[in-house]
Amino acid sequence: MAKFCIRCNKKLSLFEGLKPDLLCKECMVKVAEEIKEKQRLRDEKRIEINNEIIKSNKILNEQIKILKEYSKSDIIDSFNFIYRHFIEDKELNEKEFELLDKFANELNLSKEDISFNENIRPYIFVYNIKEKNQLPETKLQNDEFNIIIKKGEILHHADSAILKELKTVSLGYSGGSRGVSIRIMKGVNYRVGGHRGQIIKEDVWKETSRGALLITNQRLLLSPFAGNKPVSIPLNKILSYQVYENGIEVYKEGREKSFLFQINDSSSVEIFGICLGFLLRGSD
Repeated sequence: MAKFCIRCNKKLSLFEGLKPDLLCKECMVKVAEEIKEKQRLRDEKRIEINNEIIKSNKILNEQIKILKEYSKSDIIDSFNFIYRHFIEDKELNEKEFELLDKFANELNLSKEDISFNENIRPYIFVYNIKEKNQLPETKLQNDEFNIIIKKGEILHHADSAILKELKTVSLGYSGGSRGVSIRIMKGVNYRVGGHRGQIIKEDVWKETSRGALLITNQRLLLSPFAGNKPVSIPLNKILSYQVYENGIEVYKEGREKSFLFQINDSSSVEIFGICLGFLLRGSD
């Protein structure tokens, strides 16, 4: 039985008739072009909304309604487009924070979707320092870390960390010699030049504790996990510190070797560095 194209009513070939869409070759090309054009118009509309939001520095309910019709990946792409424009001046202001927050909430984007800890949170600390001359206070859930804060102590940031310390270890001996055996008389030998060599030692980083690293307005504290040791460093005892991509090295007054707190999240390391820079400057 002959089959016909559902668009132009042209008789289909045997091969065309086997396809579920029942379209002739020409109509299939036209449909593909129409789909492509429709997607182009949708993309243009979304870009237009992005630019309107940036220009007005606000997001309207009608814009939210339209954006909700797009896929989640498209919505995240719009958020990131606006975010990148906002941080061209290397900071976020209060209105920009509010807009990004409303965008994420109204369009059901999670903190993971917008990379909040990496992209937004460090700017919150910078904003508070610049505009309020203070660090934001951090509230932890009761089950997040088993932490006891002293009276009058304000927690600014916390994250899981591994403490590493320089330990001297022996690697073995070097330069040992059996010496030379000299015969003095029958049955009597004397060995000269023999020695066991020198002990080789080296300083290596060893893990010594694990826990929650906290920075407050009074100290840098490693609150240990079960079976680990605590470390508490008052801010006025910190001689110097160095921020790395994956951790912070701290030198404490009265201690020759440093503490190295390894943290997996580079954005969290950045926040610890911001806090230390502000707090130690304020304690001068």
